[in-house]
Amino acid sequence: MNLLVLTSRSRLCSALLSLATAVAALAASTQIAPDKPVINFRLPTFTPEGNRSWLVRGSEAVFVSQEQIDIKELTLSLFTGKADGKVETMILSPTARVLPAQSVVTGESTIRVINDEYEATGSGWRYAHKEQRVNIAHDVRVAFNIELKEFLK
Repeated sequence: MNLLVLTSRSRLCSALLSLATAVAALAASTQIAPDKPVINFRLPTFTPEGNRSWLVRGSEAVFVSQEQIDIKELTLSLFTGKADGKVETMILSPTARVLPAQSVVTGESTIRVINDEYEATGSGWRYAHKEQRVNIAHDVRVAFNIELKEFLK
């Protein structure tokens, strides 16, 4: 096990600067081959304040182009966007297409949307992050986990 212990603030700053330089050098030399899948893919996004906004994960990802990433075994975690880092909603699907520039995720296969208030399933779906909206086109089922007072009035 490697353990790094720093005793002064200047050593910490020096270590962080060295680490940042090494990461930048690695990133500059790292190339993503469009014909090779990325295993255990992760793509986080953050709010302007630096809080987590969403996290796209998949067992495998293929970079089709700069505008499109195809994912297998999607797990999309949607955060509150606050400093608490709380997950608000989870979206699961066997396959999905991520359009990062548009903050959109789509899929023709099944979807499962889970949060504290409801769980929805179906197929043929689209999630637009800017609007915080999931559209499900086929075989939609929704189970509410909240009390719906005066729902039928």
